[in-house]
Amino acid sequence: MMKRLLMMCMVLLTGLCLSAQLVGNPSVDYTVDEVGTDYITITFTPNADASGYAICLFEAGTAEQQFAMFGAWMGFQTMGDMIRGWGITKTESYQHTWVNQNPGSDYEIYVQCWDANGVDADMIIIPVTTQSMGGEGLAEMTIEIGEFGGDEETGYYQWVTYTPNENVSLHRDIIIELEAYESEEWGEDNLIAYLKQDNPYDPYWDQYGVDVAQWSAKPNTWYMAFSIAKNALGEWGPLAGVEFKTPGTTGVNELVASKTQLTIGAGAITATGSTAGSQVKVFDMNGRLVASAQANANGEAVISTAGLSRGIYVVVDGKSSIKIKL
Repeated sequence: MMKRLLMMCMVLLTGLCLSAQLVGNPSVDYTVDEVGTDYITITFTPNADASGYAICLFEAGTAEQQFAMFGAWMGFQTMGDMIRGWGITKTESYQHTWVNQNPGSDYEIYVQCWDANGVDADMIIIPVTTQSMGGEGLAEMTIEIGEFGGDEETGYYQWVTYTPNENVSLHRDIIIELEAYESEEWGEDNLIAYLKQDNPYDPYWDQYGVDVAQWSAKPNTWYMAFSIAKNALGEWGPLAGVEFKTPGTTGVNELVASKTQLTIGAGAITATGSTAGSQVKVFDMNGRLVASAQANANGEAVISTAGLSRGIYVVVDGKSSIKIKL
């Protein structure tokens, strides 16, 4: 009886081992079609032995870390399980574009395919680096103080727009109460050192292109808005700063966001609700003016986008700024 049970166990184990073997040679070919400053486009083509595949993008070197942190908690036994669970799953040839990535950054696209029995093949890892922004000259920032709004119940806020010149690859922005800035704890040297420190856990720490920021702020208070940037060579430029005072609470609730509405069509952006005669301008993420149009008597401006490449732009109407994607 004991021998019979042992033989049955051996047969069962043998069957399990055989079921885990790959059928054929499933694989996925790929072509990196286009890489910009903030997007990555890749075409994936599975071979005849691949029953399906999943794709998932990570910042370079972070996939294993995320598997260690979340794998057991989310029930993933292998890295392949995580790619299946988090990624985009396909069975045929497919082109995908990842957008809103950081310029000049290293990424890895994990590709997990499997055979007709669902057995995973070897993982494919595609390294990609997005294009850098900026030039090799002096990286400088311009700061514009916008509207102040809010209320006591929901909180008050201050809009600030930080615009880079053509040499800026990335910048870091902040506002700080003037009283705190002038204290021994801060000052210019300490503030510069603070802004130059990397902070990978803050997704808003590194800014690329025009930053239209909404800061929590108190009424009737003096502040300083600061920004510092570095160029494509990694050289930091000068600290830019603007001193300003928020208004009192009287009339704050009367401040409203821009009434301008944008319609993005083929070859043009139509702005409605603008002030008659005002200039509606379009800036790229390097702060360069790339298009503009004057609003007619009805407050409408039609801005041609012919010749503009795909990407993120900022439409400025007076003191209001709106980010768009073409």
